[in-house]
Amino acid sequence: MSDTWDEDEAERGSPDRPRQNLQAEEKTSPNNGQESKRSSTGSTGLKIASQGVPSKRATLDESFNRSSDSFNQWSSDASARPNSKDRRLEYFRKGTNTDCEVHVLSTCVENEDIVGNVCYKKFACHRIFLATASDKLEQDVYRNKQWNGVLQINGVSPESVEIFLEFIYTFQVSPAMVQLGLVGDIFILSCAYNIPELLRTYSSRLKDTEWPIDGIFPTFDLAFRHNIIDLEHVCMGKIIEHADELTKEPGLMKLQVYALNFVIQHWILTDVVAQRDLVHLLQEYQEMNEITFSNSQKFPHFTKIIKYFPNVLLDSEGYIKKF
Repeated sequence: MSDTWDEDEAERGSPDRPRQNLQAEEKTSPNNGQESKRSSTGSTGLKIASQGVPSKRATLDESFNRSSDSFNQWSSDASARPNSKDRRLEYFRKGTNTDCEVHVLSTCVENEDIVGNVCYKKFACHRIFLATASDKLEQDVYRNKQWNGVLQINGVSPESVEIFLEFIYTFQVSPAMVQLGLVGDIFILSCAYNIPELLRTYSSRLKDTEWPIDGIFPTFDLAFRHNIIDLEHVCMGKIIEHADELTKEPGLMKLQVYALNFVIQHWILTDVVAQRDLVHLLQEYQEMNEITFSNSQKFPHFTKIIKYFPNVLLDSEGYIKKF
């Protein structure tokens, strides 16, 4: 086999080309280093080639600036347009293209429908919004083949149902609609339709509202009985803040003994009520609820409260006698 290269025997760039000839060519090339350098940047060099042609960096910067200007313009215009929440709320309140109704028992007024001797407050709704709110509502209004297009809710107020429906549309509770007296109804709706976030959101809104004194202990009792932690914390803040007034509130005597223990603990820790006054409250609570040795259900826990006051003595029946 000949060592010389024959153009007819192999194509240019073929792997069969003799390597020693390539090495010889590299050695005999007079400007080999400069040729390699130029070939890596182009025949005219990088600097010359870039003249008259915008670089990628410049193009990207220009595009970014245009995009930023467009976004800023869009942002300023967006403040004048209703957002998604407002649009959904408007559809609900105006009853736009609704396909079902929610009925709730109500006191009779002129703008409500009277069926026999019963009045209903009616809310026009969108079935798909109700169905996506929870699995319970999906079962009631979407998968139920016998559903007639009316969801009837009993045992709660129309005001609470309106809050309930607006939350389904917007995932928010309007501060203007929050009332302490509605928390029981909100609790029922939240549990009945498996929407716990409704109660949590409503409870957080309660912090910023005015609480009537006679509503604090009933709300705390509800939260304590059902282990509603968020609402319980809000209530305890109010109980500490209004301690002087609440020591005279009749609702204190109606608390279950476990809830009373929790209240006494916080009043002792924060030192907002004198110990002598607390013992007087315990005496009154014990007499009103007839908690003596014979009350085997309540007395053992009541004694845990008494132990906070080492000087307290009991009589033969278990009543607080001296302190």
